[in-house]
Amino acid sequence: MSSESLVDSLAEHLLDQVVRGEIAVDEALPSEAELAVQAGVSRLTVREAVKVLRTKNIVRVKRGRGTYVNAADRWTDLEPVLRAVGRGAGAGTTALAVVEVRRMIEAGAAELCAARRTEADLALLAAHVAEMDEAAAAGDAAAFARADDAFHEAVLRSCGNAFVPAVCGPLDRLLPHVRTRAAAFAPVRENAQKHHRHILAEVTAGSPAAARGAMEAHMDQTATDLLHYVVDRMGEAPR
Repeated sequence: MSSESLVDSLAEHLLDQVVRGEIAVDEALPSEAELAVQAGVSRLTVREAVKVLRTKNIVRVKRGRGTYVNAADRWTDLEPVLRAVGRGAGAGTTALAVVEVRRMIEAGAAELCAARRTEADLALLAAHVAEMDEAAAAGDAAAFARADDAFHEAVLRSCGNAFVPAVCGPLDRLLPHVRTRAAAFAPVRENAQKHHRHILAEVTAGSPAAARGAMEAHMDQTATDLLHYVVDRMGEAPR
């Protein structure tokens, strides 16, 4: 195994221990020497693996005292945060938390999109709505979820601010199995189709405030549908 693979493997192992609570928040990692012996690797490999966690703010170094675990709300990489939150809350409840964040960002993105979209942007959004309609008619939940995701990505990219898709894009790609599971229910697909058409209509009309409201309404409906069709049916207790 290459040295780079060893570093990644050890970093992943340490992250797993943190996510499972085997190394608690504010608890120190074992020393560099101890980790090297435990993993059967060099101290340099340990140092580089810990550096990977430090770059994501999963751990912090206290000079002369050791390396300590940070709380998940201080981490800067979404995937580890998702794993940590999901372990305690369940996939459906985690998806609800993601929708809350998406609502805050995507409502503003829809507002900007309505003010800045081009004819090419409108054509792409309309194409994704058509794809959703085709998938719904065929009862293809996976294809429906993909078209839904593509519509939202197009809104983000049409708002004329490169920071928006960079920040929100990864959120849209989280928990695809949960979105596909929700899309398996006809009422969920019908609600999504209605709201996406409304968003498209307001963006096409060039009405920023109305587009924002349409996206907020869509996200509210998405949260309601997730709660009813996914969280409740998975037996989770939403926070």
